[in-house]
Amino acid sequence: MGYRLHVAKTYKVEYALGDAFNYKSEEFHNLMSACGIDYSGDVYDSDFEVSVDEWQKFIDKLKNLDTLDNENEKFEIEACIEDLSSTKEEVIKMLEYYQENGDTSDGYLHLSFF
Repeated sequence: MGYRLHVAKTYKVEYALGDAFNYKSEEFHNLMSACGIDYSGDVYDSDFEVSVDEWQKFIDKLKNLDTLDNENEKFEIEACIEDLSSTKEEVIKMLEYYQENGDTSDGYLHLSFF
C-alpha cells in the first residue's frame, strides 16, 4: 500500500504510473512552493492542478538549480528535495514523466496522491 503522487492521463481519470513521492505529499507541495510554482492547491491537498507552463517552469528551475543566484532559495529547494528522500535527477525524471504522460489538453496537469 502506498501514498504516491499520480498524474491523470486523461481527464476521465485514467491514471499513469504513480511510483514516486510515497507518503511525501506535504514535502512535494513544499518543493513546489520553494520553486515558486503557482498551482490550485495547498500543502494538504491530495488533488491539485498545475498549468503546463508552471510545470515546465518547475522542471527548468530544478535543472538550473546550480546556477541560481539566490543562495537562500537554492538551499531551500535542496532541503525540500532531501525531504523527498530523492535526488534532484530523480525528481526531474518523475516530473518529466508526469508531463509526458499527463493529459494536458486543457492546459493543466491533474495530479493526485492516493
